Amino acid sequence: MSTVVIVTLFIFFISYLIFPQKSLFTNNKFEGEVATDLKTLTPYARDISVFTKSPTKVYFPRNVSDLAFLVKQLADLRMQGGKETLTVRAGGTCMSGGGLTNSSVVDMTRHMTRVSVDPNSRTATVEMGAYFRDIEKAASEYGLMFAPYPSSRLICGIGGMIGNNASGEKSVRFGATSDNVLSLEVVLADGSVSIINSKDLVEVEGGPELAILKLAQANTGKLTKATGEVRKAASGYRLEKVLAEEKFTTVPLFCGAQGTLGIVTKAVLKLVPVPRHLSLLVISAERLEDIPVIVKEIFNHNPEAIETFDTFTFAKARQYLKEHTDRLIPYVDPEARLFILAEFSEETEEMTLERAQNCLNNLKNYGYKVRQVSDLADNASIWEVRRNSFLLMRDHNPEGFRAVPCIEDVIVPVEGLTEFIAELNSILVRRGINYGFHGHIGEGSLRIVPVFDTKSPNLVDEITGLMEEVFTLIKRLKGNISADHSDGIIRSPFLSKFYGDDLYAVFAEIKKIYDPYNLFNPGKKVGVTIDDLKKYLDV
Repeated sequence: MSTVVIVTLFIFFISYLIFPQKSLFTNNKFEGEVATDLKTLTPYARDISVFTKSPTKVYFPRNVSDLAFLVKQLADLRMQGGKETLTVRAGGTCMSGGGLTNSSVVDMTRHMTRVSVDPNSRTATVEMGAYFRDIEKAASEYGLMFAPYPSSRLICGIGGMIGNNASGEKSVRFGATSDNVLSLEVVLADGSVSIINSKDLVEVEGGPELAILKLAQANTGKLTKATGEVRKAASGYRLEKVLAEEKFTTVPLFCGAQGTLGIVTKAVLKLVPVPRHLSLLVISAERLEDIPVIVKEIFNHNPEAIETFDTFTFAKARQYLKEHTDRLIPYVDPEARLFILAEFSEETEEMTLERAQNCLNNLKNYGYKVRQVSDLADNASIWEVRRNSFLLMRDHNPEGFRAVPCIEDVIVPVEGLTEFIAELNSILVRRGINYGFHGHIGEGSLRIVPVFDTKSPNLVDEITGLMEEVFTLIKRLKGNISADHSDGIIRSPFLSKFYGDDLYAVFAEIKKIYDPYNLFNPGKKVGVTIDDLKKYLDV
C-alpha cells in the first residue's frame, strides 16, 4: 500500500472520529447567543459589495449541536409557512453580497473558531468561525500553509472562502479552495449532520447524494462546455466536478454554494509546506498582445504565482502608497501599460534562482523589460501594491463616484486575454467609465473595477448594461463570469442567460434537492432577478 493511500486513509479515519458520519443532534434549545438590537445588527447590513440588506436577528452558535437544533426548528416552521431564513456570515469581505439577508444571520466567528493542525498528515481541521489568519498562524508553526491565498487573507474567514471557493496568488500552482478541501461537516435541511468526502460510486447513498449523482451523470458534459475553457469557475453550482476517476464527492458543490445548500460547520483542509525560497520577477508590458506571450513563457518555468496590475492602478498607488511605489519604480517602465509579477519557488535556493534567471533571460530575448527582485523590503512593497489594488480603486475616487464590483471576477482563457482586454477597453470608453484592473493573470482571471457616477439617474441600467455586454463577450471567448467570488446578489440574475435555461433548471434542482424549504441564504444563485439587484443596490 502506497504512502499516499495510507496518509489518505489516516485523514479520513481522523475525520470519522471527529465527524460522525451522519447523526441528528437532539438539543432541545439553542445554547448560543441571539441578538436583535440595532447596534449589533447594523454591521451585518453591509459587506464589501454595493448592497444593503438589513437583518432582523443574529445567531451566535456555540457548536454544531446548536446549528442542528436551529435548522431543524426553522425547517419545521418553514413547512408551516414560517418566514425566517438563515444566512451564514464570516469576515464580511464578500464583493457579491453573498452574506447579506433581510432575515437571520448565523455568525460562527464568536465561538466556533477552533483550528487543529496535524503536521504528519499535513492537514488542518477547522471550524467555520476561524479566520484565514488563524489557520495561517497555526499551520506556520509546522512550516505549513493553506495554499488558497486571497488578498483579503488578513480579514477573511474560512467559511467565506469555502462559500465563494476563493483563491489567490498561489492558485496557479495549488488550485482554489475546493482543490484543497478534503472533507466537510455540513448541517443539512432536516437538521442532520453529514460528512462529505470522496467515495467510490458504489458507496453513494440514497437521498440527496443519489439525486446529485444522477444529475451529474446526465449533465456533466453540457455543464463543462458551458462553464468555459478556464482553470476555475465559481458561478452556479459546480456539478461537473462531483465525478472524477470513478470517485464521487459533493465538496465542489458546497465550495462556492455561498451557504445555499446547507451550513458548513467544519472542514479538513490540505496543507502544503511554506515556500522557503522565493524569487520575484517584475515585467513591464507595453502592449495588450504581449500578455499571452509573457504568461506562456513564465509557465515554462514552473511559477508559483503570476499576477498583474495595470497603469491606472499603478497611478493611484503612486499617490496613495508612495512608500511602496518608490521601491517598485526602479524595477519597471513607469510608462508601461501593465505590470506582471512572476514568482518562483523550488526546493533549494539554487533551483529557485535558476528558474527565475532562465525565465528572465528568455523574456529579455523577447525584448521585454524584466527585473529580478533580490531585496526583501522591495519584494514586500511590490506585493503590497498588488494586494491593495482593489482598495486603491475603491477608496480613492472623486466625490460622487464609486467603484462597483460587478465584472471584477471574470475569467477567460489566457490566450483570449488580449482580445478580451482590447474589447473591454472599447466597451468602457464608449460607456464613459473609468476603471482599473489587476488579478490572477496566470489563470486568465482579471479584477476589473469600473467606477460609476452615482449621481446618474440611470445608474442601475448602466451597471447592468455593462454586465450584460461584458458577460456576452466572456461567453464568446469561452470564459466564465466568476472565477472565485461567486454570484451573490450581483451575478445571480445573469446565470440563466449565461448557462441557458436547461442548465439553470439543473441549478434550481440542486437547490431543491438540498434545501426544499428555501431555508438557506435565499436570494442567491437561483430565483434572483434584476429587480432584486435594483432593490438592494446602495451606492
